[in-house]
Amino acid sequence: MTKILSRLAGMVCLLLLVASCTGADSSFGLGKTQDRSNAAASAQFPSVDGTAQPGGVAAAGQPGNGQEIARVYFAPVVGAPVPLVAALSKRLGAVGSANGVTLVPQGTPGMTNEIKGYFSAFTENGSTSVIHVWDVVSPSGQRVHRIQGQEVVPGASADPWASVAPETMDSIADKVMSQYILWLRSAPPAAPQNPA
Repeated sequence: MTKILSRLAGMVCLLLLVASCTGADSSFGLGKTQDRSNAAASAQFPSVDGTAQPGGVAAAGQPGNGQEIARVYFAPVVGAPVPLVAALSKRLGAVGSANGVTLVPQGTPGMTNEIKGYFSAFTENGSTSVIHVWDVVSPSGQRVHRIQGQEVVPGASADPWASVAPETMDSIADKVMSQYILWLRSAPPAAPQNPA
């Protein structure tokens, strides 16, 4: 019971910390050079060429028609191991490309949004829960939207991430990109847009 309460207290602290983040502050070192000791806790998205097509994804909005609707920089993810972030990144690039969202490096002119992702995983009753929170930040540094979710997978171990497969990260990527695109398409006309 003490172990469960300790984990829940840790989750509450993480969520409070994320909730207090407005996107204007990079106190987590997002976008800064990470030292090797923090590599597993805060992983940088690798480059994605955007040419892969997602398999079986029912993404939001219209299927890719070659028209770019957004240029997005994904900041280094906090809390997930590097191999799983690589799977997440690949899927985000594929789903984004298929739906007109281009992943770009930080500081790219005409960037629509920066998206910051925070992860936590814990085990309970023989299963593992992955909590993810994403802050969508405007080019001026203000948080303009938040996406959050939870995935539950079978299996429990001392390291909760050991039970999380790349397919789980694919599912998270599909949902996050779908929710971002739905929000982007419903945002007021004043929402930042990239130049033609």
